[in-house]
Amino acid sequence: MATSKKNGEYEQDFKPKTANRKISRSMIIAAAIVIVLAGSGIAGYFFYEGSVYYQTDNAKVDTTIYQLTPNSSGKLEAVYVSRGDEVRAAQVLVQVNGSYVRSPIDGTVIDVKMEAGDYATPADVVVVVAKTSDIYITANVEETDILKIHAGQSVAVSLDAYGRSFDGVVQDVNTVTSAKLTGALTSFTTSGTYTKVTQLIPVKIKVLDDIDLADIIGTNATVKIRIK
Repeated sequence: MATSKKNGEYEQDFKPKTANRKISRSMIIAAAIVIVLAGSGIAGYFFYEGSVYYQTDNAKVDTTIYQLTPNSSGKLEAVYVSRGDEVRAAQVLVQVNGSYVRSPIDGTVIDVKMEAGDYATPADVVVVVAKTSDIYITANVEETDILKIHAGQSVAVSLDAYGRSFDGVVQDVNTVTSAKLTGALTSFTTSGTYTKVTQLIPVKIKVLDDIDLADIIGTNATVKIRIK
């Protein structure tokens, strides 16, 4: 003969075993300590990084570039170079209306803008030459941090084109802001109004690893400068 149980007994049987467990005060304290220690560790890491390194992604692969134009207007009679050609200083690159356009430096032709037979004026760029013997990274550093940066400091240079980092060194810190160098307008006016804008100062960084940067001039980079 089957026996029956009272409703209360069934409720007790099906009641989760964990229902009667209580979170002890010591468990709460232990969890709080773990959270505090984790937060302190993260904060300590970022404090260390911020005090030992300066990092910015406002950087690019750079070099001196010359955009060459003819001295007078006329027919482009001959173009003697192609993109990728290495040239010497004073080498004739283009002939326009009996006059010549010569390379100002030893370098590489990175662009030819016009073809023989085209009509060119002094406003037209016909050939672009880059000083590929001196390719570097230009990092724009905020004026509030510029006094932390000095020639000789080691740098980790991450190049977007390569997807990895390379060793580098600070080669030179400019004494003029980027806005002044490019002739860009600044926040200074004579109208009685003024909006303060943090200025950027170019820092020249040399990549120490033996890699070819000639094909990635102008591409993005991130630099991490050790300041201590």
